[in-house]
Formats: sequence, structure tokens, C-alpha cells
Amino acid sequence: RLVPVRIPKASFDTHWHLIGGTGKGKTTAIHTMLHGLLLDPTHEPCVVIVDRMGNLSYELLLWMASDFCTEEVRERLVYIQPSREDAVIGFNPLLYDTMAHGYYKVSRASEIILKGWASQNLEEMPRLGRWLFNSFWAAAQLGLTIADCVHFLMPGSPYHEQLMQILPAALRYEWSDLIQTRSGEVSRILDSSRNRLKPFFESPVLRQMFGVTENRLDMLRFMREGKIVVLNLAPLNRLPEQVADAIGGLVINEVLTSARSLPLGVRYPTYLYLDEFQRFVGPDVESAIPEMRQLGVKLILSHQSFSQLKRGDTDLTSLIFQAQSRMIFGVQGEDADILAHELASIQYDPKKIKDEWYSQRQRQVGHRIAELGSWSTSESDAKNWNQSYGQNWSHSDRKVMGVIRGTGDTRGGSDGHGDGGSRTSGSTSGTHQTLVPVHEDYLELASRVYQTFDEDLRVWARDIRNLSRGRAIVRLVDDPKLYDVDVKRSAPGYLAFDAATLREEKPEVLDEVDQMIDRNFQSNLFASPKQIETEMQERLHRLLHKTIVVPSNVTGEQQSSLPQETPFIDG
Repeated sequence: RLVPVRIPKASFDTHWHLIGGTGKGKTTAIHTMLHGLLLDPTHEPCVVIVDRMGNLSYELLLWMASDFCTEEVRERLVYIQPSREDAVIGFNPLLYDTMAHGYYKVSRASEIILKGWASQNLEEMPRLGRWLFNSFWAAAQLGLTIADCVHFLMPGSPYHEQLMQILPAALRYEWSDLIQTRSGEVSRILDSSRNRLKPFFESPVLRQMFGVTENRLDMLRFMREGKIVVLNLAPLNRLPEQVADAIGGLVINEVLTSARSLPLGVRYPTYLYLDEFQRFVGPDVESAIPEMRQLGVKLILSHQSFSQLKRGDTDLTSLIFQAQSRMIFGVQGEDADILAHELASIQYDPKKIKDEWYSQRQRQVGHRIAELGSWSTSESDAKNWNQSYGQNWSHSDRKVMGVIRGTGDTRGGSDGHGDGGSRTSGSTSGTHQTLVPVHEDYLELASRVYQTFDEDLRVWARDIRNLSRGRAIVRLVDDPKLYDVDVKRSAPGYLAFDAATLREEKPEVLDEVDQMIDRNFQSNLFASPKQIETEMQERLHRLLHKTIVVPSNVTGEQQSSLPQETPFIDG
């Protein structure tokens, strides 16, 4: 029988990892975790959800629109949907405080942008990385944005030549080295970088979101105010895959840099949930895992397969094993074998018996007093019969002096018979006591075989593969037990219905969700595309129409080549 498993809040301090095939119940499990965190009246942390597919965002909004969610929780919501073109939140990841801070942020931003291609990284494409960094670094120092970087890499841009004249000193030398190269080589270098960055710079979503200098996606403010930030990166036929991955990576980087910027002793607990996290993070996040705990950032990582964690020379498998709590849903193939090895390592008992053989024996265990009785009976019956018969005859002569004087004869006889009989009977009995041995049957172990680690491993792999939908194996930090849990019943409120049922039978529910989203987009965090486009044009116009300040090391010939209304900002 399954018993409720309570997830201790402290388990989030050392991070969570969820793995399972599509439709196995990961999203429902995340709801189970989030609902308790969001409804806790004594604890209002910042929760940042980066949802790559959009399902979790949709279901979370359904829950927030229901009576199971409080108004206080709804007021904390910041819902961001880059694929929605009519409401844009400005995000400028190039803002910095000091030069060292700026250099770090630009380096991270360029790395994250490059990560948008599965086959590209700084090691493989050093030239691409170099000119992307130069463009970002120039934009950051000039007070421009990522969307403005297109003008640095496209000589055909109306602003290209003017921006080249006002580059900061260090970058001006590098760009001048490029410009002095043969024209064919210049085109080849810039074309290589431009072609690879084209999906970003020409994306309307990126141009709008990264086209403002004011960073309205102020993660430090969100952390301080305990906001619930839901970043829905579902494509919806508008958001290119590379751009979605870049936005997710930059937002995650913003969470980390904001947490690092806090004074010592000041911490704002932040829960960072990453769906399909391998799309957004790299080895830098892996190395920052120990630091995140100290910064109060609690990771919840979710993905479908270990094969997704290998990207070129990068393997993020070791990252997820730094998470001390794990929820395993049904997976197949090599994934089941990898997870089975971990579970078997935790639970394997070298004394676990596989087979035993026994022989049946007897042994004397004592004595008992037995009373023995004896008895006998006898009976006899005798009969006898007898008969006698006798006859005698005698003759005698009497002689006197030899002369017979007389004779005589006598005759006689006797006859007799008799019978008789006798009968006797008798009986005897007696008892006596004696000691009798007592025996018992027992089984004697003849042979025993223990289960090997490999056999235990195969059992775990089989159990993981056979996990049905909604069933998971849970491991909690500092708990030697493994739990078999069922999360399919965790569907409060409108989550009990699928989207088609809601649309047909409860259309008012979807109306409530739409109204909640509209109220969210009406806040001052969001702007219209027209406002952002106007700001971009005004920003470039102000920058390029300032008074020129010529440094002393520029010759007269060089001065004459400068546009008369182009500013120069000495780096």
C-alpha cells in the first residue's frame, strides 16, 4: 500500500532532479511541489520557471485561476511570453556597473548566444566568438542593446560607418585592423559572423525584447519582492528555437548574477525550475552549483533523457548528479541502466539471499514420561469320560493225596463307565512408567546463494522501465530509503480536465485565464512593439548626433574623415 511522502522544504537547498519520458508525470509532480511552496503564507520566495514547451505554464495559469489559489499568489505573478508580439518585456543583459562587471556580463551573453546552435561553441568558432563579443562589448559601452549589434556586423546598415567612428578606444583598434584588411577578407569575416547570427538579429522577438536599454526584466527586484516569474518559451510558430534557448539562457544568467550582486548576508530565497534545462545551461552552471546553495538559489532540473545532456564536447551528466534529491519516472534504454546503477548502489545488500536449499532432519529435544499398561485373560474348559469292562473265569481241581476230590468253576465280570468336566477362567492387569525420547522435525540449510550487484542492477533497471504513467521512484536527501510514489491524482481544480474538455464544457475557465494574462500584460513591465521601435530609433539618433570630441592622438587627416555630426566617445 502506498503511503504519502512529504517532501521536506530543506531538500530544495541541495537541488532536485526529475527525469522521465514524455507524458510520464513530470509536470504533475512539479505542480505538487510548486503548489505547496506558493501557498505557504509564512514563506514567499521568488520562483522562476523557465518552461521550454509551454505545458507547465498553461497548467500553472489554470491552477492560479481556480479557487485552489489565493489572490495573494496571483498578485505575485509575472508572466512572460516572448512569442506574444503585442506585449514585450524589455530585457537588457548588457547593463553593468563597472568595467570588470561589464566584461563578465558581455562574455556570458556572447557564450549563451553561441550556445543557441548545438554544433557551435567558442572553441570551435573562435572568430565568431570574437566578433560577437566585440559587437556586444561595443554596444554595452555605448549604451546600446543586443538588438543594435546588427549595425556593427552589417556594413550595409545606415548606422555602420558612424558607429565605427565612435567605438571605444580598445575596440576601435581591433575594428580598424579589420577594416584595413582587404575588402574581400572583410566581407568574408563579417559574412561568416553575420550569417550565423542572422536568426537572432533578424528575429522580431529578439529585436523587440532586447531592443531597450532599461532592464524591465529586473531579476533583483523580482527576487526581493518574491515574484512568481513564469517564462513561457513555447514557439507557437513565432519564436525560433535558437532565440528561445538564448532567452532562457540569458534569464538564468540574470538570476545568478543578481544573486551574486547581493551584499554578504543578504539572501532572497529563489526557486529556479528549468524544463529541458540542457538547452539553457552549460559547464559554467555546473561549476556554480555549490555556489548556488550559498546564494539561496534552489535548482529544480527536468529533462527526458541522458542523451540530451551530451552536446558536442559538453556532457552535463555530472551536473544532474550534484542534485541530492531525485524523482525518476519511466524511462527506457540506456537511461534506465544509468539510473538503475545509482539506485542499486544505494540499496544493494551483499547479504540479500537469492536462493536456499534445505534438508529435512530430526533431532532429540528431550524426554517425556510414558505410562504403560498391560492386561491378560485366560479361560479353560475340560471334559472327561471313561468306561471300564472286566470279565474273569477261574477253574480249580481239588486233590487229596493226589486224588482229585472235586472241581470248581467260577466266572465273573464287571462293567463300569463315568464322565466328568471342569472349567476355569482368570484375568490379570498391571501398569508401569518409563522415559520416552522426544523428537522434532527441522530443516537444515544445505546451500545458500546471495544476489550479486549485477543481478540487483538488472532488477532495478526492469522496475524503472516498467514504471507506469504517474508512478515514480523518489530519493530524498539524507534519507537512505527509496519511495514508490503515485503523483497522478495531484490534479486540483481545473487541472482535472484537459484543454479540449475545458473549451467545450467550461469556456468560462479559459476566459478567466485570458483575463488574468491580460491584467499581467497591462502592468508597467511590458511595452508595445511600437514603443520599443520608437525608443530604438531615438536612442541611435541621440548617440550619433552629439558633439564630436576628438582625442589628441588623431591626426588632421584622420579628423577630416570623421562625419561632422558624429560623436566620438573616448574609451
